Amino acid sequence: MRRAAFLFLLLVAPTSLGCAQSAAESTATATPFEWPTFDEAVAAAKKSGKPILIDIYAPWCGWCRKMQTEVYGDAATQTYVKKHFEYGRLNIDDSQTQHLFQGYDLTSEQLGYALGAQGTPTTAFLETNGDYITRLDGYWDLASFSKAVRYIGSEAYVKQSYEEFIEASTEAGN
Repeated sequence: MRRAAFLFLLLVAPTSLGCAQSAAESTATATPFEWPTFDEAVAAAKKSGKPILIDIYAPWCGWCRKMQTEVYGDAATQTYVKKHFEYGRLNIDDSQTQHLFQGYDLTSEQLGYALGAQGTPTTAFLETNGDYITRLDGYWDLASFSKAVRYIGSEAYVKQSYEEFIEASTEAGN
């Protein structure tokens, strides 16, 4: 009986402790990202002069939830986005909420498609005045998303291609 208890502790306890530790670590670094509405982001951009990042999602979308947890849940990503962008969220399945944007009265669903979303998740980037910059289609892992966000947030997109930006960042060791 002692031997069985010892084997249990030897085999199961380290696994349980490892799971508990990784769960604790992920909660320490993965705090929920608070999302203003699309309209709040646009209004804030007019005041701050920052570009706009819009997360276009659907409540049922598993990749959207994964992006919320693994990308937007990252503390460094949150800090960068909050410093360099006004940001908001748009539910592409919402056909009720109305937005007055660029002279058009659109539902969230219509606006999501107008911003180029062909599916979810989509991340749209807009100038301070609401003009379109670009979008990221689908799920982007943390490393790739961080590079793309820095490309837009640093305004490198104005003077160089994304490939040139990545090459320069690699050479600089970033």
